[in-house]
Amino acid sequence: MKLIALQLGLPIDINITNVPNNYRAQNGGNRFHSTYLARVHQHGSGSEGIIAQVTIPGSLPFYGSSALNGYPINVKISDNCTEHPVVFSMIMAHELSHVLLYSLGHPKKENEFYTDLTAIMLGFQNIFQNGRKITSTEVEHGFINTTTKTQTTNYGYLNDNQFDFAYSKINLILERNRERKKLLSDELKIFKKLVAKYGKVFSKFKIFIEHLSNNPNENITGDDGKKLITYFQLGYIDNLDSSRKGYSQKIETIGKFLKVLSHYTEQINKQVSNYINELKIDEEELKNRLAHLKNDVKIFKKYINLIFKIQVLFLLLFKRGKK
Repeated sequence: MKLIALQLGLPIDINITNVPNNYRAQNGGNRFHSTYLARVHQHGSGSEGIIAQVTIPGSLPFYGSSALNGYPINVKISDNCTEHPVVFSMIMAHELSHVLLYSLGHPKKENEFYTDLTAIMLGFQNIFQNGRKITSTEVEHGFINTTTKTQTTNYGYLNDNQFDFAYSKINLILERNRERKKLLSDELKIFKKLVAKYGKVFSKFKIFIEHLSNNPNENITGDDGKKLITYFQLGYIDNLDSSRKGYSQKIETIGKFLKVLSHYTEQINKQVSNYINELKIDEEELKNRLAHLKNDVKIFKKYINLIFKIQVLFLLLFKRGKK
């Protein structure tokens, strides 16, 4: 139930009380929002549905405020709630959606139809699809005939046409948004590979410049000499490293964003688009930086002996293997 609340963006605490299957609120003004979601269509005997009652206090904090963190919500559930776990999840998603709408002060907070839609829109569409109809079959054997009784219990406030319409519309929107999320994820993978290459070449650069500092080569002349002088200037390496750290920080930021991305709003979708555009721009910049850095390393290699270059190769392979 806590996980259901978190999926709805409600960081609340939930206090549970079990009640008999035939329980009804005795006082209509007791601030209980009572729902008896079962509607039975049958050929045979009747069956009770699962009952859930959620207390919605008048002092309920506003949605998104820090006062909602750990705010206690009291829930009464019938003893038969464990008979159909998916149905129970569906009912609780509905009931806690009432809490969500109340915390928003939404004009439709009492409307059962809109409350079902709220839960469906916020990630419970498959729960509703699998839990809204429960069919049971009972076979009775007589002396002459065998009678089969089939009973279907419907849960929820949307009829089949309404649910199918909402389900298809919501999944269409989700499909488009998930494609954008995948596009961002794929772009991030490309960027991570480029940053890893940059890091590897940068490591070579640092090792070579240190080696050349300790082992000067008198054969360095001309354009190579002018180039190498710039590498030893104050702040040159720091600038290269700063770029690498900035790229790594961006990878971490976008990775965290993708990890928690499960709801899609206009603001979230805009952020996804912004990240995609930023990564594409950074990729082009990084490709140019990488090309220049590789060229710098090539210049170093001209003036470093083969044995040391092989040692560096094995050193970097060893570091890569440890990661």
